[in-house]
Amino acid sequence: MSNQAPSPSLGSRLRKRIQSISPVSLTLLGFIGILGNLFPELEILKLFHLFWFFVLWPFVSMLLSGTKYSIGVGTDDEGPRDWLEMDNGWRGHVAFLLGIPLSFFNPLVFRQDAMQLLGSLVAIGRHRGSLPDPETYDQATSYRLPVEGTWTVVNGSPIKEYSHSWFPATQRYAYDFVITDEEGRSRPAGTDTSIENYYCYDQPVLAPADGVVVDVHDDDPELGRAGGFSHPLKQSMTGNAVTIRHAEDEYSCLAHLVPGSIEVEPGDRVTRGEQIGRCGHSGNSAEPHLHFQLQDHPTFEISAGLPIRFDDIDVDTPGVDVVEETRWTEPDGSGRSIHVGQRVSDTTDGELHRSEDTAGPSEVTASSGLSRVRTLSRVATGVSIGGFVTVLAGFVVPSLQTIALALAGLAGLGLVYQFGRGLVSGDRVRLGSLGTVCGVGVAAALAGAFAALDIRPALDSSGIGPGMFVTGFLLYIAVWEYKRRDLFRVISGVADK
Repeated sequence: MSNQAPSPSLGSRLRKRIQSISPVSLTLLGFIGILGNLFPELEILKLFHLFWFFVLWPFVSMLLSGTKYSIGVGTDDEGPRDWLEMDNGWRGHVAFLLGIPLSFFNPLVFRQDAMQLLGSLVAIGRHRGSLPDPETYDQATSYRLPVEGTWTVVNGSPIKEYSHSWFPATQRYAYDFVITDEEGRSRPAGTDTSIENYYCYDQPVLAPADGVVVDVHDDDPELGRAGGFSHPLKQSMTGNAVTIRHAEDEYSCLAHLVPGSIEVEPGDRVTRGEQIGRCGHSGNSAEPHLHFQLQDHPTFEISAGLPIRFDDIDVDTPGVDVVEETRWTEPDGSGRSIHVGQRVSDTTDGELHRSEDTAGPSEVTASSGLSRVRTLSRVATGVSIGGFVTVLAGFVVPSLQTIALALAGLAGLGLVYQFGRGLVSGDRVRLGSLGTVCGVGVAAALAGAFAALDIRPALDSSGIGPGMFVTGFLLYIAVWEYKRRDLFRVISGVADK
């Protein structure tokens, strides 16, 4: 009798082959096509625009893997999630497939998606070609779970095969958390997909360590139903989110929070275990859950994900133990890594609290220029959005001048919306909230200037649009990189007082 292990099936080999290919590198080849638009003698390079279709590669991979639908990814028939009962059936697959074009034609979400892909290159460059890994990275701070009670890890692991998303780099070591019952359900059996039925919905989300809040997004709407559906008019993949600086080049990002539940503002000091918001269904979310990640940069799009180990934690593994399966060795150091399929509980003694000793925006934000940085970054975002709209409009409207007028009209509508919302709510319209609108206005001015110059036929929407998008992205990087060191040196000084 042969002891030779059976050869893997064709489907298994295909899945591994798919997972080994980086969609980031293939998608970025699409930028070579821009040279074909700018220079007539290089027109053949326009063929490289076909590589843009590789942005759909992760979705194709999921469909070919024959997986069940879960929190934004598939669930293997046999694996660490096999004990979970989170399959939404055909409705989940339909919702997922409908979400692809909706996300692609949503300029706000597509801008963030594309910036993640480009941002992976920026992160790789910042780390000189070698991204942080669990074996060599030594975290500077002790972290607790960002939730109270027992939660289930439905996505995420420092092991590559089971990571949340190995690419883009920002989400490499991210986690998705939900609450499940003993049967592995995220909502009671027999209930519909109203978000209030999910166990984790509206549960407190906590600061994982002491730190200073550097960014807050609390403008995203939330769909009242889940089951694979997210709000079609979402403004961000992360939805309502909080970013906290804990140490030099260590930031946590807590995403998909309930609209209006965030209790902190940029510049506030927070303490370990302090409630900063509530778990929700905003952004790119299939059902209520908490997306949590540690990153090396204050911006979600151009950061590199960092492996994280948690203190004071109990772990239960109801399904396949990926640690045993992969023979993964826990790196030296304090704390413990967690993995997909595990149920985890924080064992810290103490109650939830809201710190009274905070450094308000007047003390930190004004002195450090954080508000100005955030406003300028939103202007850069608006320029990139204008570039994306220019590309889309170019398929319908050949005149760059007409597109410039359309962008100006879009910026005007944005101003009306912001001031109208301020009148309804009674709140003062802040400069930061107008940043994106101003950026679209800048894009309109650029498109109008190129239309007036009309230097060569190649300067049409198919060349100008990508150029504006990249310009906005580079400005986005420049704003944060120029200010980052001095800005957070000031914040650190305040936080240490």
